[in-house]
Parts: sequence; C-alpha cells; structure tokens
Amino acid sequence: MLILYGIHYHQRMIELTRITFSTALEGRTFAPDVTVSLDGRTIISGEKISLGNHVLRATHSKGDPVATKFFAWYGPHDFGQIQLKRTKGMLSVKADPRAESISISGPEFSATLKNCSATNLTVPTDTYTVKATYPHWSQSQDAPVANNLASAIMFAPQFGGLNLTCNHSGAAFQLRSADGEAVDGGNLPATVTDLPPGSYQITTSYHKLQLHQSMMVETGKTNEQEAVFKLGAARLESIPPGATVRDADGGYLGETPLSLSDITPHVMRLSLSLAEYQTTPAEMEIIENQITTNRINLVSLRYLSAIKNAHDFMASGNYADAVQATREALTAKADDADAVELQNQANTRLSAQRQREDEERERVARLKRPREVFDGICSKQPDASLFSEHEIKTSKNAREIKAAIVKSLQAEPTVFQIFYEDSPQTNVYQVSARHEFSLGILGGSVRVILLIIGQTKDDETQILFKVLEYQTQHTVVAEGLKFRDDKQLIPLHPSRIQMTDILQSQVQEGTRIVTEKVQQAIQQVQ
Repeated sequence: MLILYGIHYHQRMIELTRITFSTALEGRTFAPDVTVSLDGRTIISGEKISLGNHVLRATHSKGDPVATKFFAWYGPHDFGQIQLKRTKGMLSVKADPRAESISISGPEFSATLKNCSATNLTVPTDTYTVKATYPHWSQSQDAPVANNLASAIMFAPQFGGLNLTCNHSGAAFQLRSADGEAVDGGNLPATVTDLPPGSYQITTSYHKLQLHQSMMVETGKTNEQEAVFKLGAARLESIPPGATVRDADGGYLGETPLSLSDITPHVMRLSLSLAEYQTTPAEMEIIENQITTNRINLVSLRYLSAIKNAHDFMASGNYADAVQATREALTAKADDADAVELQNQANTRLSAQRQREDEERERVARLKRPREVFDGICSKQPDASLFSEHEIKTSKNAREIKAAIVKSLQAEPTVFQIFYEDSPQTNVYQVSARHEFSLGILGGSVRVILLIIGQTKDDETQILFKVLEYQTQHTVVAEGLKFRDDKQLIPLHPSRIQMTDILQSQVQEGTRIVTEKVQQAIQQVQ
C-alpha cells in the first residue's frame, strides 16, 4: 500500500513540476526572437520538467545571453522575467569639410546633427544609413555596427565655386546640374560655393532674353563666368505686304514691313499669315550689331490648291486632270518652276498612259479577233450551229501553224481540198476545207472544216474549228424526156436525220481526224 501510495504521489506531483518564465530585451517585453533552452533543448513557458539539476539559457541575435543553474524538486519553478541586455557598438562619423547636417538612421536609433564635422556614438548593433548633406551635394553610406566594435564612416567631398556676372545690370541666373536638376538661382552678380566638380548649365535672364551657357567646376577653384548679351536687330518684309508676324510661341509681333530691335544673336523662327495666302514660316539669323533683313514671297492658297490637286491627280494616275491643275497653278503663280516641272511630268505620263491604253485595247482586240472571225464564218454557214466547236492552243507562231495545218490537211491518208484560205484580220487566218466520199447515185458523205488560226498573244496561238458532217442523197427528177439528179447534203444531226451508230461514228471520226491533223501540224512547227 505504501508503494502504491508513493507511485500515486509521484505522478500527481510530477504533473505540477513545471517551469514558467517571460523574456525581455533591453526592457522590451515583446521580444519574439528570444530563444530559451533547458539543458540544450528549446522550451516554452509552462512545460513540464524532470527532477534534478538543470541549466536554463536565454539567447537573442541582438542581445547578450543569460544562463543559470538550478535543482528541480516537486512543484512549480517560476523564473519570472528573464532580462537580456541589448548588444552595442561604436559608430564614428567624420565630415571634411564640415557638413550642413549628418543624419543617422537605423531600426532602433536615429539622429540628425547640424553643422557637424565629427561625432562618436554608442548605438545598438545594426546596419545604419548615414547621410551627409551639403548646400549642393549629399551622399549616403551604410554602416554595419557589431557588438563591442567600432564602425567608421568618412565623408570627404571635393568642391569648387563659381563667380557669376553679367554685362548688363538687372540680370538673374538659374544654375542647373548636367542632368537638369536645379542647383541655385538669384540675381547677378553672385558667388556660388560648395559645388561638386563637373559640368553645369547657367541660364541668365535679361528682360525677356535668355542666355544659356555651360561651365566646368574644378576642385578647389572658384571659376569666373560672365554672361554677355550680344544684341542685334531685324527687318522683315513680305510680298504682298501687310502680313501678320508671330513668334515661335504664337506671340504677335506686328505686321510687315516689321522692324525688331534688342534681339540676342540666334535663329528666330517666325510665321507670316495673310488672308488668301498660305501661312509661311521664316527664319532670321540675328547677328550682333547688325540688322538682319528678310523678304518673304507669300504663296496664294489658289496656287497651293491647284498644285496639291495636280500632285493628287498624279498619284492617282489621272494625268489629264493633273495637266489641267498645273495650268491653274501657273495662272496663280506664273513661271513657277515646280508647276512647270510637274506639268512636264504629267504630259509625259499622259502620253505614256494613252500609249498603254492603245496597247491594252490592241491586246484585248487581239484576244477577241480569232473568236470574232470564227463566229462570223460560222454564222454564214447555216448548219454550223449543229456541230461542236473545238479549241486548241499553242505557243507557236500563227502564220507558221496555218501553213502547217494546210499542208497536214492535204496529206494522206485523208486528203482535204482547201476551198478557202484567207487572212481577214491581222494575224488571223481562215482555212475552209472539204473532203467528199461518193458512191454515185447511191449517195456518199461530205466533211467540211471551218477553221480559224489566230495569234492572241506573242507566245499564244488559238485554233478554233468545227467539223461539219453531211450525208449525200440523190433524187432523180424527170423533166420531159430527160432526167435530172437532184443532189442534197443532209447534216448528220438528230434534228435533221435519224442518227444511227454508223452515222454517230462518222461524226466522231471526222473530229478525230481533223484534231490529229491539227496536232501533227503543231508538232511539225519548230
């Protein structure tokens, strides 16, 4: 019973044997980065611990560690608040020459020192941004501060100066760095010190005039810079007179003839406007102690409209209207070189266009001629519409093809009689041929060829033909004591005769024979 009681007592008391604590870093109770370990094992407040000797340790990346030994017996062990001290180091800052201000910025410490040349500060360990500020220059450096160590920052800028004057009293200046940042400004004369070496832009203003100058600042020197306003004059005339003159910003200056004085040497950009005339830009180079004169010939809107129309017509290929438009332009501005040149171009292109149109009409007519001639001869043959039309094209010369076809039609085994041969149109040749097979009074057959050979292109010849097939019928007619043979040609077509297989074959055979003779003729031409 005593053993069981002892075991039960131990279990109850060991459950109450726990460690409690809180942490603070340099008085700040909210320190989540503090690590607490017991015998090398990380623990949290409220955990159970075993009986016996222990070592409790608290650490932080920015604080001095704290450790303590203790013996644990039954019951709670409250260590209260474990205080860690913040680690610190030394930050040394120097500025030569003396800075207007030095600012030090870090997560837990910040300070700004005015008119400072040097300082030594004990600060919490961290990385600080140190910035030295001068009238026209500033620089920042990062300074890491470690525990019980010194970190040194040095600012040693090199400066120069400018002594600014002007040859006219009452002038003002604006000083800018090479990248356009404003540095200083005010009335002249003036001396600007503590300038970093480099290039500067100086804008000197005198009344409404401005002078832009570049200046190099050298270390340890005060450079002299004088703004000299060199003034000139201008006289502007126009033909016709009375034009309104405005400056580049649209400001009204007067009407022509116009005289202007007290102008700095530069290129003046002006505009002249007059009713019914184009607004015309003008440039005048003003030279010191001189009067610059410029006379402007204004261009009428009528001329501009006509010359624009001429260009538009030229661009669209309407050269006839382009010629007319150039005539209107020359009426508005006689002997204008541009209009004369444009008129010559329009006339040249108009002639070329008309020539191309003639050539195109000829090309189209050339393409149509063989068909027109063929349709013409077929219309004169009443039976031609009953038979099929055939077409063959070749790249060989029409005249040579025609001669070869005539020769081929007259060749064995089927010899055709050429009964018509002509050239009714340029490069178009007509051939009509006939082949007759007679059985005397018993009948026979007649085969007629209507054929056209036309040169449709330089490299193309069109051959159109029809093969008309007839059956010959004889009818004996008595005329008193005499008899007359009344011969008739009946087209082999269903509308005229009862077509048999033999007659159908005759029609097909005729087409085949003529087609072969035409193809043979084409092959014979080189």
